[in-house]
Amino acid sequence: VRLVVYDTAGRLVATLQDGFHPAGAGRWTWDGRTANGTEAAAGVYFARLEHAGSAVASRRLVRR
Repeated sequence: VRLVVYDTAGRLVATLQDGFHPAGAGRWTWDGRTANGTEAAAGVYFARLEHAGSAVASRRLVRR
């Protein structure tokens, strides 16, 4: 499982999960911080979840 957050320009902002996750539902929370620990600016971001080989899901996030 790989769960990452991108900005609207497609730049990687944060990685929330990158590795094995057991089968079944999972829950992750983005704390609004970038990979280097600084607070991300308010705006629109995208979460992308890649799992089971080629399965991909994306969701829009709004940080206020």
